[in-house]
Amino acid sequence: MPVSRRRLLLVLFVLHISPVAASAQDLVGVYLTWKQDPRTTMTVNWVDLYPASSGTLWHRQVDSDDWQSAEATLSPVGPSSLQLRRIELTGLKPDTDYEFSIGKPAAKPSDGWRFRTMPDELKRPLTFVTGGDMMHSRAMVDAMNKQAAKLNPDFALLGGDLAYANGVTASRWIDWLQSWTTICIDKNRRIIPMVLAIGNHEVRGGYNGKIPDDAPYFYSLFSLPGDRSYYTLDFGDYLSLVILDSEHTQPIAGPQAEWLGEALSARTGQQFLFGCYHYPAYGTTKAPKDKLPIDASRSIAIREHWMPHFERYGMTAIFENDHHNYKRTHRLRGHQRDDDNGILYLGDGAWGVQTRTVPDPAVAWWLAKAEPRNHLWHVELRPDGASTIRAIDDEGKVFDHVDIATPRTRPVP
Repeated sequence: MPVSRRRLLLVLFVLHISPVAASAQDLVGVYLTWKQDPRTTMTVNWVDLYPASSGTLWHRQVDSDDWQSAEATLSPVGPSSLQLRRIELTGLKPDTDYEFSIGKPAAKPSDGWRFRTMPDELKRPLTFVTGGDMMHSRAMVDAMNKQAAKLNPDFALLGGDLAYANGVTASRWIDWLQSWTTICIDKNRRIIPMVLAIGNHEVRGGYNGKIPDDAPYFYSLFSLPGDRSYYTLDFGDYLSLVILDSEHTQPIAGPQAEWLGEALSARTGQQFLFGCYHYPAYGTTKAPKDKLPIDASRSIAIREHWMPHFERYGMTAIFENDHHNYKRTHRLRGHQRDDDNGILYLGDGAWGVQTRTVPDPAVAWWLAKAEPRNHLWHVELRPDGASTIRAIDDEGKVFDHVDIATPRTRPVP
């Protein structure tokens, strides 16, 4: 049922949104995404309460006097009375800072926000944070969002189960958006852009046999490349992100798997190539003690239909989620350990959720290291083709890392 305006106002009061912001724009949250080239575009999204609120976005390059305005599109957020406004800015300069505001040009920096486009070429280190399973509670997501913000990454790759709204609860999306808008921002008010995968808690009624209509909030809040839950996002010729839907609104086999092979075939020359999806092929556990994951069929399907493409075309690493633990696998190829030519699977989705018990290594032979620990991954990509991937917990401690030398894992004949 639609969420009443009275309930939304009550939630906003509880979340301590300032009276000035609420009266001026009725803002719930402001966030950044990409649908096209991250070097020359940025999609600015904001959620507010009323259709009559301003839909005018003012923007300019930082240190320029030339403010420009554009009108955002207006659409509902799922079945709620929340309003989404969105505008895609194009023709931007690579690796450049812009500022923007809503309703009128910002008179001072605190009246607006900033974003940065991605570089045209990798002539400086580029960093991103990644993880999933974000919000069992507001306190838990806030704690990890603070660690993400301290790292000041170029963007965030979020692997599903974002607000735990289950396709139904608008108030949880309000909490999630409020946390990101107020915390994932630097001292100059630059907001960290998001790249997103879908998880089971974005969907009404659980895992199997669902369609996009069963995830109304996810698909209304996020404008995705190709307008679907599996896609690629290319950063010039130095980075490609391959985002997949692990059977939440699209089947693993069939068109998605065929598309995956074609997408990877077209990107063998990329310097860095990462995959990200929600449910893991090589997870830790959802069951107590040393039992294997409760539902192994999805893991098997990923191994059968996606892994041959990963292995044929080569990946820098794969990010998995859902199981609420920390995980780093051995290098794997052909469903066995291969320290020379294997691919790393990193996870396991414990951004802001209660963790679970990990299995004994004798049971989950693929695990090089695993523990019940909240964390995010911090990825640094360097111009020489090497990368360092660090695991950082909710207190900011680096407790594991892996160095990947140039070149990345390449296809083996």
